[in-house]
Amino acid sequence: MPLKRALRVRWILCLWPGLPQLWLAGTWSGLALSVGFASLLDLLLLTSLLWTEWVEPAFRVAGWTAVAVLWSVSIVTGRRWSQEQLAQGRRPREEDLFPRALGEYLKGNWYEAEAACKNLLRRVSGDVQARLLLATLLRRTRRWSEAREQLEVLNRLEAAATSEFEIAGERERLAEAEEQATVEVGNELDEHQTAQVPAAVLPAA
Repeated sequence: MPLKRALRVRWILCLWPGLPQLWLAGTWSGLALSVGFASLLDLLLLTSLLWTEWVEPAFRVAGWTAVAVLWSVSIVTGRRWSQEQLAQGRRPREEDLFPRALGEYLKGNWYEAEAACKNLLRRVSGDVQARLLLATLLRRTRRWSEAREQLEVLNRLEAAATSEFEIAGERERLAEAEEQATVEVGNELDEHQTAQVPAAVLPAA
């Protein structure tokens, strides 16, 4: 009975694009697909029921056609992905450390999130999403050299090819954070040096 219930839940999740990947594995791609589909559906509902003058009928038809195609394709791909996860013997969501790590990260519990990520990586060193989350966490806690090391490891993982866009974005954010820190340090040094200059040396107001 528990197995049948679990399978039923998996099939229900497949009815919403990206939800199986988000709910069962906590992937960023699943989150993006779910939010993107919801936004598109909301926009079409608003322009079809309330603000009909905003969009030409032909565009509305094209939009609903795209929603129908995306929904149909997502059901097929979601069920296939779910079956592959079952075939690989993936642990149930309650025992999966990544949703826990992501939840702790979103709550700002850096220590707990880092511990969950590292525990997961000790079990599966090639887990791209866990290593990317760890790199993001290290950047947020200003441990930039460690964050760069995690990104370098990701560059060597073949499985990271599907997350190339997310990795490149995190690399850019890390560079921006380091540059901003350098500017802040330079400003502090300038202020300190100015404060050490005798008042007689400073130009008169």
